[in-house]
Amino acid sequence: VTIDDGIIRGYLQAVSSRGLMMTYTALGATCGSNCALGDLGGKISLGTIPLLGDTAQSFTILPYANWLDTSVADKGIQTFGVRVREVTDLDMFLTGIPLVGMFAAPIIDLLQTLPLIGDLLAPLIGASVVATVAVDVLDLAPGDTPVAFTYRVVSFDGVDISTNFFPAAGIAAGVDAPTTISMPGLASAGQSNPYAEFGVGGQTLGVRPLRDAGYNVVTVTPRGEFNSGGILQLDNPLFEGRDVSAVVSWIASDTPAELNDPVIENDPKVGMVGGSYGGGIQLTAAATDPRIDAIVPDIAWNSLNSSLYPDNTFKTAYGSLLYLSLLTTGARVNSLIPRAILTGDLLGWISESAQATLASSGPTALLNQLQAPTLLTQGIVDVLFPLQQSLISAEAILGNLYNALVPGSVPAKVFWFCGGHGVCNDTDNTEGGVPAIQTVRLLADGLAWLDRYVNGNPGPADLIPNFQFYDQLNNYYSSARLPYQNGFNDLEPIPGISDGGLLPIIPIFGGSNGLGDLPYSLGGGAVAANAINIPVEVPVGTQVVGAPTVTFTYAGLGTTRAVYAQVVNNATGLVLGNVVTPLAVRLDGREHTQTFTLSDIVFSYDPTDASEGLTVQITSSATAFENLTSFGLMNISNVSVTMPNRTTPV
Repeated sequence: VTIDDGIIRGYLQAVSSRGLMMTYTALGATCGSNCALGDLGGKISLGTIPLLGDTAQSFTILPYANWLDTSVADKGIQTFGVRVREVTDLDMFLTGIPLVGMFAAPIIDLLQTLPLIGDLLAPLIGASVVATVAVDVLDLAPGDTPVAFTYRVVSFDGVDISTNFFPAAGIAAGVDAPTTISMPGLASAGQSNPYAEFGVGGQTLGVRPLRDAGYNVVTVTPRGEFNSGGILQLDNPLFEGRDVSAVVSWIASDTPAELNDPVIENDPKVGMVGGSYGGGIQLTAAATDPRIDAIVPDIAWNSLNSSLYPDNTFKTAYGSLLYLSLLTTGARVNSLIPRAILTGDLLGWISESAQATLASSGPTALLNQLQAPTLLTQGIVDVLFPLQQSLISAEAILGNLYNALVPGSVPAKVFWFCGGHGVCNDTDNTEGGVPAIQTVRLLADGLAWLDRYVNGNPGPADLIPNFQFYDQLNNYYSSARLPYQNGFNDLEPIPGISDGGLLPIIPIFGGSNGLGDLPYSLGGGAVAANAINIPVEVPVGTQVVGAPTVTFTYAGLGTTRAVYAQVVNNATGLVLGNVVTPLAVRLDGREHTQTFTLSDIVFSYDPTDASEGLTVQITSSATAFENLTSFGLMNISNVSVTMPNRTTPV
């Protein structure tokens, strides 16, 4: 065990006498024999670190903060248990069987630990032992040596918030540095691995690049999850928002944090990064705590109601997946959340109380008072928090009180990329992840944003366009205007018409069924067989960036409360962005005419493909919103579509 640039780390080098592969599992931290202070436990991260040239199993340790208190004598040695086990061919076969493997692994682990039985079965399933790693923190990091550690910050209501501190790379003892708070996605703990390159989904900044850029990094586990206390409230400003404020105060008082003003002790130089749940909390916290200097919320939401319950139609696929992730990680959640999931899945409906909970969670009405410069990054294929969420937030910030008083005082810029809660499956990117060229720009802009607005260094961030985006061909574009602003779309809208027809409404069959890369593809769209099709020809040299609209007349009878619309790329046979939009309808036998705004899309004309063009589909069902109670028959007529249209920049 050694200390390397503030990180306590070491190696586990067990050898199997039978030459079998070894695996290691951390069992947690214990106090040691002299634990008079009631140690709350450190954290251990296992795994090789290729960037440091490690080939053996390595580990890093975050000691609990009180072990660094030199004023308290005889604190003992912090110890960690690590289970070391052999992996046999039978183990690999059983755990490799689909579904069966989920149950085989814990059973094998249990059998290995049983007295006598474990020894008898060792030739078949391998043996295991528990090793103890002992760490004398004060011997490794004497005095005020900068060192990474973990701590429980006490929030406003006495709830403990699990927090990890990592000193800036190369920082000397007694030197202060600016700080970045990194927040995780839902059902994830704050990063404890100091060598993590990326955060949420491989599209946010991890601990290492932030440390290398000169920041102390603080990672936080939200309330109600893992070893943080309290009840999860979905980034509610009165709970999770105040938790972040408590962390900011702790940073200012108990870490080597550079302050904005040496006279004001409680105001550190601090920015925030993170995605999804960790993006929503940035908007919430920064809108309620002006000490936060800059934020980079990735794939976040403006309104949970419009994201999870658009047009009073519940997103059953992603709602269920999110709650399942909370269940499997043992999260403690607001009791209205599981009730909403149940009624949403069964009936496609959630109660007014549940809607009120969603409305109170997140930044929706708070952005009028946000003062932190904001770089909003949103995924083109995000089926949970669509592109429109970033535009609503940007418009609210740019038009808020502070910008009204001093125009440009709170900058907000938007970056759309092929990522988010969904699968990036365009033809140029068969792996489904964020294309590498987009990731590089995404993370570089995030670092530049922090450097400008946390450190106060003018430079690359000033050159970031107000709006930048990638199209379906992985081409990059930028604009001084956002899509909702006058002048962005400089051409007449693209039209499309159809006579319509009869649309039988039945669950699943013939609808937009995202069944590709399960389970997350369930939230996306696919070409529907049972649909009204409206062809749209995109002119040469133009592109569609923004939200199409569709108008039609209908009459029908049935139980359904929505049909669904999507835009198909004829050249690839893929639904653009995988996004499906619910269209709320009333099947009461009467004739209705309605205009609907679809989800935002990005599409550029491709001159190399003769089959170029788009098709808007109105279909009967979608796995993203499936609830098995929707039946009926609709007659649809006089269908017209308009697409936003702009000249493709050269």
